[in-house]
Amino acid sequence: MALTYGKIKEKDKPFYIRLHSSCVTSETLRGSDCDCVQQLEGAIKIISEKKRGILFYLLQEGRGAGYVGKARDRMLVQASYDQISTFEAYHFMGLKKDHRHYENIPQICDLLGIGNAQFILLTNNPDKIKAMDDLKLQVIQTEQLEFESSPFNSAYLASKQSSGHLLRSASHSTLRGKSA
Repeated sequence: MALTYGKIKEKDKPFYIRLHSSCVTSETLRGSDCDCVQQLEGAIKIISEKKRGILFYLLQEGRGAGYVGKARDRMLVQASYDQISTFEAYHFMGLKKDHRHYENIPQICDLLGIGNAQFILLTNNPDKIKAMDDLKLQVIQTEQLEFESSPFNSAYLASKQSSGHLLRSASHSTLRGKSA
């Protein structure tokens, strides 16, 4: 699903975009052991402030492993009292650390008439930056989305940071980061 904001046909300025995977536990049930809802709301806020952007809302729950994979991951992590990370749990279950795919994004951009546009990608995830590059989309800048951690998500954020996510600190963060 692509939710657009602003004048899409004007191609003289870059589009702020977010590739966001669904997270029912935080976005619907308000679970607090991840930063997904904060990332979603932060991206919407930036797109709204800039008056131009696209939110690609992707039904790829649990980094693409689905609801069952995500539920098993959460059970393992919580049973370990956060001694194993979400990435280690996926490994123990025989899953890749990330099953998501983005190959439909260029086709959606083409359908919107912006396939050759420039983009500012709202992400902390180097895999998303690489995916956009592999798909030959013109990402001219990235902007990080970081938020204050809580006792409930600090271990999760630390595991993201140790797996390469562009977080300044798992225990200290701000709404907007610097370009990466």
